Amino acid sequence: MVRTISLIAIGVGAASFGAALLLGTPPADGFVFGIGVTVALVPEALLPTVTLALAIGAQRMARADALVRRLESVETLGSTRFICTDETGTLTRNEMAVVVVWTPAGRARILGEGYAPTGRIETDTPGAAAAVRDAARAAARCSTGRVRLEGGRWRAVGDPMEAALDAFARRAGLSPDDERRMEPDRRRFPFDPRRRRMSVVAGGRVYVKGAPDAVIPRCVRGGDGAGAALESFAGRGLRVLAVAARDATDDPTDPERAESGLTLLGLLALEDPPRPEVAASIEACRRAGIRVAMVTGDHPGTARAVALEVGLAGPDDPVLTEADLPAEDELLGEVVDRDGIVLARISPEAKLLIAWALRRRGHVAAMTGDGVNDAPALHEADIGVAMGRSGTDVAREAADLVLLDDDFATIVRAVEHGRAVFANVRRFLTYHLTDNVAEVTPFLAWALSGGRVPLALGVLQILALDIGTDTLSATALGAEPPEPDVLRGPPARGRLLDRTVALRAFGLLGPLEAAAAMLGFLATFAAAGWRPGEPFPGGHARLAASGAAFATVVLAQTANAFACRSAALPPWRLGWWSNRLLVGAASIELLIAGAALVAPPLAAALGHAPPPAVGWAVAVASIAAVLGADALWKAARRGRR
Repeated sequence: MVRTISLIAIGVGAASFGAALLLGTPPADGFVFGIGVTVALVPEALLPTVTLALAIGAQRMARADALVRRLESVETLGSTRFICTDETGTLTRNEMAVVVVWTPAGRARILGEGYAPTGRIETDTPGAAAAVRDAARAAARCSTGRVRLEGGRWRAVGDPMEAALDAFARRAGLSPDDERRMEPDRRRFPFDPRRRRMSVVAGGRVYVKGAPDAVIPRCVRGGDGAGAALESFAGRGLRVLAVAARDATDDPTDPERAESGLTLLGLLALEDPPRPEVAASIEACRRAGIRVAMVTGDHPGTARAVALEVGLAGPDDPVLTEADLPAEDELLGEVVDRDGIVLARISPEAKLLIAWALRRRGHVAAMTGDGVNDAPALHEADIGVAMGRSGTDVAREAADLVLLDDDFATIVRAVEHGRAVFANVRRFLTYHLTDNVAEVTPFLAWALSGGRVPLALGVLQILALDIGTDTLSATALGAEPPEPDVLRGPPARGRLLDRTVALRAFGLLGPLEAAAAMLGFLATFAAAGWRPGEPFPGGHARLAASGAAFATVVLAQTANAFACRSAALPPWRLGWWSNRLLVGAASIELLIAGAALVAPPLAAALGHAPPPAVGWAVAVASIAAVLGADALWKAARRGRR
């Protein structure tokens, strides 16, 4: 938009200079004319008002727990058309607890509240209790998250899932901290997203924890019946981990060697309740024309159950794993480009390809992530969204938006504010362009008359209008809060200067302001005794006429600022005081304009004088003319709709 306006202003200014020379205007006067046209067409306050609008939007998002790391992302959020969201912590509360355990010796229910280590374990067979303790010991040894008593409440320290495993081990009667002190870790193989498991060598044993389909195939004992239990747990929307162990008769230095020949100790099913506000947020996305997909590393059954519960997917929507996705980029885009799709067991590399494929299909895509390996996908997406609570520093550095509460609903609120910023940029763009039409008209009248019609507004007056009396109102328009229906319908396709803005600025309000300014200019001459066909008088009469044109543009723009608050409703339907920043800005600008008219040094510098009564009458009447024409235009648009 800035490039377009700049090219138009320079091109029209140069053409105006050439046309003035062809009409016989002296080169010096023609150059002033070309400069005046260029200055009149460039909205000097546009760049600061855009920056301030983005900053105000970022501030509002921060209050809504969405921290914007790059200012330009505020506008991009308003154009979001596709959201790829993770499951754990974003759609769910990320408050996990082990609720049921399967072991080769039997099942057990884990009863307790939150992260408190107190509770009880109910087993269905006599030998299951010892097996549950073995599984709990392996899970705790493979975890670094802890539970801690703070302010009378047990809280998670570190990864919430690992904290839940620590609480489970304590409920099973174990003391993980004491066991670590007695038998420190000899070797640790960290979790890897490709292996999808991790392991620890301690106390003469190797303990392994990970995704069931990554652990069970490496077990030589204890796996009978695990598959049925896994499907049962996943179908209930539970997140399932497998734990296994073997005796460490050697000192393995390679994870593949360490994590082989295992005995399956059990499957741990963790409950992570969905956030209650997610269903309404997903529905709001659909009303806004935004597609939502789940992209997770969890088991397909777990992902499907959660997606159904929160309303992201329906019974007929597909659930695909990374193995089901095509390798060709174009086909990948076709497969994932649908609302409600669930993609499970997705690696960070696949997330990167999905983000790239969606962008190639023309979507403005948002991608969530929290791990170190999610950073490339967050960087590739138009909007990378990192988790503020559970995410890593690397993910937050790569992201454009950080959710301070890890909540999917916060993404939707951020999109709402992004759309509001986009609408606000259009508001003050309309406001600026309307003023530009009124400012360029005196130069056209001067040129087309061959210099017989004096310039109603000079270059310094135009700069005073743009910088001194327009900037504050434009900035206040940038602070307009989101309209109630801002999330109704698809986002704009990125065109700020669209047909509606052009018609309103160049076809209605701009010509009306220009006509009012020229009317005040000519009426002041008429009050001084001038008649059509006669030469225009000079001296004080010309200064007063220019002051009348200046006052008319100022008052008409004040009315235009209130009219631009909405593209559908007149200002009295919105409430005159509902945007107090605009009321204050308009008041300050009127004071500045008044000082520029009546203070002799300022008036002499700008080249005008206070207008007579007839000039003030036209200026005041322009307020009603602008508001009335704007109301009729909006009513006609509502009627057509």
